[in-house]
Amino acid sequence: MNMKKYSAGFFILCAALLSLAGCGEKASLTLANGEQQTLSDYRGQWLVVNYFAEWCAPCLREMPLLNELTASEGPKVLAVSFDSLSEVQLAKLADRYDMAMPVVKSLAGDWPFDRPNALPTTMILDPKGNLVDSIQGELEPDDLTRLKAAYWGKK
Repeated sequence: MNMKKYSAGFFILCAALLSLAGCGEKASLTLANGEQQTLSDYRGQWLVVNYFAEWCAPCLREMPLLNELTASEGPKVLAVSFDSLSEVQLAKLADRYDMAMPVVKSLAGDWPFDRPNALPTTMILDPKGNLVDSIQGELEPDDLTRLKAAYWGKK
C-alpha cells in the first residue's frame, strides 16, 4: 500500500475513531438509597432487571414473585423504577410493596437493552452482562420455571 497517498489528517482521524470504538459510557445504576453501582459489579452472576411503576397494576402483582426469586439461590434481581422518583418516594414505595430486591432509581451508560416501551418488562442478563431474554408483560410462575431451566438452573 502506498502510504504517501494518505494525509496525516486521515491517519489522525482513523486513530481517533479507533480509540472511540468500544469506549462507550460504562453501564451504571443508582439505587434508591443513592448508592452507585455498575453492571460489572454483577459480573459472574445471572441478573434479572425488572422495570416497574407504581401506577402499573401488573407490575405490582408480580412483586411477590420477584421477591421469591430474590430470596432464592438464583439470579440477582433489580427493580428499576420507570418513573423519575426521589429517593424518599422510592423508599416509601419499596416499603409499601415489601420489595425485597434492590430498587433502582436510574440506569445510565451502555446497558445491553433499551428502556422499554411497555410495563412490566423483565430483562435477563447472563453472567457476562449480555442480554439473553426479555419478557414484556406480567411474570407468571411458569415464566420463572422456564427461565430457571433455560438459564441459571443449568448445571
